[in-house]
Amino acid sequence: MESYIRLGLAIVIFMMIVIILYRFNAGKSDRRQSSLEIMKERYEKGEITEEEYEKARRKQGK
Repeated sequence: MESYIRLGLAIVIFMMIVIILYRFNAGKSDRRQSSLEIMKERYEKGEITEEEYEKARRKQGK
């Protein structure tokens, strides 16, 4: 009986760790910009030409 309790606790702790890590990583990806968004910003600022922006957009497949 005691081994079932330990197994149950181990499973619960493992699931909690997985959920915490998933949420931590999901938060990171939301804050990062895609390379295409960065290129769009650079185009709007005049740092790159329209041709360079379109080339990057085609490369991304969007």
